[in-house]
Amino acid sequence: MAYFTNDIDVLNFALTLEHLESAFYQMAVSSGKLQGNALSYFTIIGAHEDAHVVGLTQAISNAGGTPVKARASYHFEVLGDLTTQDGLLKIASMLEPIGVGAYDGAAPEIQNKDYLAAAGSIVQVEARHAAIVRAVIAPNANPVPDAFAPAMTPQQVLAAVTPVLGPEQ
Repeated sequence: MAYFTNDIDVLNFALTLEHLESAFYQMAVSSGKLQGNALSYFTIIGAHEDAHVVGLTQAISNAGGTPVKARASYHFEVLGDLTTQDGLLKIASMLEPIGVGAYDGAAPEIQNKDYLAAAGSIVQVEARHAAIVRAVIAPNANPVPDAFAPAMTPQQVLAAVTPVLGPEQ
């Protein structure tokens, strides 16, 4: 049985995750805890997440839907240490694969091929984010250790992110 009733549901699901990621990178960059490549990459990744929010919001609005809003707050502390660069990198290393898995899992539910193409363009950028974070954490390790990334069901994604989601606005 399908989790989503229509493409707007799928897009809002993605937008919820993009809001979360955007807020995380904004918080991390402004924390003063990052330096060097971590600060540079988190700034770039945050700009990408912001662009994903704008693009998905526009797509939902253009399709006659109501885009979900960012949460009033997020509880990133449940994912780990927010006080060090290593802690922030570890949290990013958890969030990015969830984004990839969410897009991969939701893609079969998308009916409009234009939305599917847009989702495909976002998921490949999310996968790059995951690789960048891995490379910063372990510069001498393979940042792309697997040939395939697992898809996640909406239920698996929600189980992973619900503790982080604060109240809706």
